[in-house]
Amino acid sequence: MSDAFRFVAYALARATHEDMKLLRNLLSDDDLREALDNAPPGIIDPRSWAYWNSKLGRYPVPPMPKRQLD
Repeated sequence: MSDAFRFVAYALARATHEDMKLLRNLLSDDDLREALDNAPPGIIDPRSWAYWNSKLGRYPVPPMPKRQLD
C-alpha cells in the first residue's frame, strides 16, 4: 500500500462498524493516533475527526488538518 495514512483516514471517515472492527484488530490505538496526526486534509469530516480523537483519548480534540493553498 503506497499511502497507509491516506487509507486509514478514509476508513476513519467512511468505513462501516464491521470494517472498523477488522481494522482495529490489525492496528493499535497508537497506530490510529499516528494516522490521525498524518491524515491528509479534506478526507476526514469534522464529526468523524471529533469521534475518533475522543475515542482514542485525545482531550481536547486537536484541530483538523487544513488545506494550504500556495
